[in-house]
Amino acid sequence: MPRFPKSEQAFITYAKDRSNQWNGGQSGPPVIGLTAAQRAETAQAVTEAQAAYSAMLVARGAARDATQLKNVKLEALRAIFGADVDTIDAYAKATGDSTIYSLAGIPAPKDPSGRDAPPAPVFGQVVQAGSGFIRGTFTVVSGGGAQYQLERRDTTLGNFTGPWNVVGVLTEKSFEDQGVPVGLLKVEYRVRAQLSTGAVSPWSNAMGFNFGTQGSPASPITAGSIVPVKAEDMKSAG
Repeated sequence: MPRFPKSEQAFITYAKDRSNQWNGGQSGPPVIGLTAAQRAETAQAVTEAQAAYSAMLVARGAARDATQLKNVKLEALRAIFGADVDTIDAYAKATGDSTIYSLAGIPAPKDPSGRDAPPAPVFGQVVQAGSGFIRGTFTVVSGGGAQYQLERRDTTLGNFTGPWNVVGVLTEKSFEDQGVPVGLLKVEYRVRAQLSTGAVSPWSNAMGFNFGTQGSPASPITAGSIVPVKAEDMKSAG
């Protein structure tokens, strides 16, 4: 258990009370082993600490007021300066003068269509579901609002591989292809991300599924039917 308060203000008050007690009143100081010099030194230290603490409180209040005033003035400056920049933007757009920004000493606004293209997706698992449909999943770092263009390439039982064809535009990263034509030896998929600005990623790696010599089974769904599927459902496919 502490022998005296830890907080600054409480300790100063405690020390002042003890110093007064040690110096005594009309009856004189108590006999507790302290010399007159020690009692005087303690009383002086209490006075100086109390004065410094009071000055600190005043300075702290002034600093708080100054900080609040600074925040108000800075916010006003941001609003006024921002309005100035908006006016410069409008003038530059109206005049079509590309030198306006260098004259103003500020950078031109970034063209939103100049947003960097996302990296290429990475195709992962491609499996055959119990229904005979093909399920696939891929990963991509593309930010929000991206769509994914899915292409398929078919290889016939005669070992002829056709061109890549778009079979769907996805908003999810897992899909089920319910439109695989009958009698194929193999299907391959690839995908790329497209941002709302029009920027597109490179194509992913190609990932295929081999049906074997029996060929792909007949599908009751018309060709080109791509539907989203939950990634966890991939685990039950096969």
